[in-house]
Order: sequence, then C-alpha cells, then structure tokens
Amino acid sequence: MTEILKKYLVAKWWIPILFFGLSILLFISGAILPNTDFGFYSLVFFGFLLLISAVWQFFKGRMLIGFFQLSFLAVPILFFVFMAYMFAGMMNRPDEELALDRIEPLIKEKTDLIIPKDFEILENLIEHTEGAFDSDYYIGLTIEYKQSDEKNIIEQIIKSTDLESEKGSWKNYENGFDFEHNNNEINRAEPFYFTVDTLNNKMELNLSHL
Repeated sequence: MTEILKKYLVAKWWIPILFFGLSILLFISGAILPNTDFGFYSLVFFGFLLLISAVWQFFKGRMLIGFFQLSFLAVPILFFVFMAYMFAGMMNRPDEELALDRIEPLIKEKTDLIIPKDFEILENLIEHTEGAFDSDYYIGLTIEYKQSDEKNIIEQIIKSTDLESEKGSWKNYENGFDFEHNNNEINRAEPFYFTVDTLNNKMELNLSHL
C-alpha cells in the first residue's frame, strides 16, 4: 500500500494536484454524500497528500515542481481564509441602532465629555456600507438634554479648551460648540463630528467606522 501511494500519489507530481482539484469540486458542490462531511475530509486528505508530494519533490531536488504544488495548495487555503474573514466581519456587525448603554461611553471616549444621564434620543441609527469587504458602518446620533444640565456641559467644554488632547479640540460657534477631531492614529479608523447646540439643547454625533 505504501509503495502504491509513493508511486502514484507522491512520485507522480501531477496526480496529487488532480485529486486535490477534484476534492475541491466535491467540497464546493457536495455532489457525493451531500449530508456528510465527505467533501471536507477528502479535501483535507488530498491536501495533505499534495503537501507530502511537494516535500518529496524538494528532497528530490525538483524545486520548481515543489513550489508549483505548494502554490496550487495555497490558493484555495487563502480563499477559504478570506471567506472566513468576510463571514466574521458580517457576524461582528453592530445592531441597527446604538445601544443605550453605549451612548455615554462612546461620547466620552471620543470627546472626554460626560453627558447628562437624563436625555432624550431624537435620532439613533446605524447604516452599513453596501459592498464593503468588512464591517464598515455609519452612526448617526442626536440627543436632547435638559436646560438644567447645560451649565455643567459648558463648564466641561470650557475647561477642556485649556487642555491639550490627542483626540481633538472644541471650537465655539454661533449656536454652541463643535468638537474637531485630530486626524491622527486615534481617529483615523473612526472619523467623526460632534456638535453641542446650546440654542436647542441638542448633541449630534456622526461617526464613520472604516
């Protein structure tokens, strides 16, 4: 049995490639024994034989054939890894709206501003980027705070203007304040815009996860 495997599946370099290619087709189509893992096990088995054959070719000094067999083996493996990465990205996508207990920590993480506990959500949505290869999404959030909390909010912002932060800085405008994020490593993966409208007692966050 060992001699047969050595002669036809190892020494003959094209035979392991042929069987490995057929096992890929079986795995994808599930044509034989569709309710079992036959396709998967045949793919693993003939992939292992192809690896042994490539090592054999290296020992025999047939470097070009060995590298060719390894490249043939690597292509489907890289494809399956890519598909697994895509699937994991889809599974890790956030919900269609930001969870209530994530609103305060997210704003504090991005701006260092501690928002009031009592607020009303006017807009809360998460839009996924169509055709993206990973979990790209956009967050649009608008909340309304009570007038009695405005003094504390403004005091925090004014105090922050005197401090240097890698996250960004506050800018005063006609209706309130804008937080302008720095274009650095901290914010590059999630650029955002945050506004405090003191005229209408509103806060607005627009964030893109890239």
